[in-house]
Amino acid sequence: MRQDYLADPATERLVPATSPDPQVIWTDLLDPTPAEEAALEGELGLDLPTRDEMRGIEPSARIYSENGIQFLTANVLAGADTPDPLMEPVTFVLTRSRVVTIRYHRPYSLSNVPQRAAGMQADCSTPIRMLMTLMEVMVDRGGDILEAESRRLDLLGRQIFQPAAGKTRNARGVDLSAVIAQIGRHGELNSRLQDSLVTIERIVSHMAQMRLSAHKELAAAGDGQMPAPHHQALGLNGRDKRLLRDITSLIDYAEGQSSRVSFMLEATLGLLNIQQNGIIKIFSVAAVVFLPPTLIASIYGMNFARMPELAAPYGYPLALGGMVLSAILPYLFFKRKGWL
Repeated sequence: MRQDYLADPATERLVPATSPDPQVIWTDLLDPTPAEEAALEGELGLDLPTRDEMRGIEPSARIYSENGIQFLTANVLAGADTPDPLMEPVTFVLTRSRVVTIRYHRPYSLSNVPQRAAGMQADCSTPIRMLMTLMEVMVDRGGDILEAESRRLDLLGRQIFQPAAGKTRNARGVDLSAVIAQIGRHGELNSRLQDSLVTIERIVSHMAQMRLSAHKELAAAGDGQMPAPHHQALGLNGRDKRLLRDITSLIDYAEGQSSRVSFMLEATLGLLNIQQNGIIKIFSVAAVVFLPPTLIASIYGMNFARMPELAAPYGYPLALGGMVLSAILPYLFFKRKGWL
């Protein structure tokens, strides 16, 4: 599916293009058909990467240039609010006239770009500014995901570390195995988001380098002419620096959240061990409590002809009393020691 957008000259905001328009600033290809790819390649005079090529690009080769056209690939997270989040590559093609995005999944960050760009009052008047807007929207979405995950971790932490007053962990009935599964999901989502932010950071860093190169070439030209294909990078006006700071802050926040997830996992495993040790302790105490009565019953259950207590009228109640007393005394001892 292909959707074209152009920048409104009056507001510089994105609006859908209802028909082919030479002023299109952004073309979004979602699960493109071979016919759609061929049509756009003929329109722009370039060769778009296929899905297999996008997946097969090495991390070191996600950013490259061909004939002045920039090909930039980032991993973008989709379905962060679902039980099965998906991470797939998205390729951004920066030409002299427009930006093209090629994707085969539906990340929320790219599904409502015009609305989010309008809310951020982002400038989409040129291709590189449009590309920067796409980066800003994805980073903003990454921040939203991190905030939501932080709130969920707060709730999970209270569930783990704040038992009800006067009650043990077992009395609360917390399923620690289910808690471990939740922690694992948070850790996996946080790791994927970090990977996505790192790939976006590489793209923004490349754009910042383009801006610096353009300034150097403009200064070297002397006559104000910009022969290099990076001339449009001059219009970034420091947006790349601001965005890089935001990305760095989010990556640091995600790393801190990863440490928090690791701590919660270790604490939950520790509580699970305590739970299991408590169960084993109960069985151990029960074995010790019932051992003396079993010993007494075993002694008087022997079939010897000469056993003095067998003929005594008080033998039977004395044996019962000895078994009860031998069971109570160890129980009281353990109770006093605080082992129960």
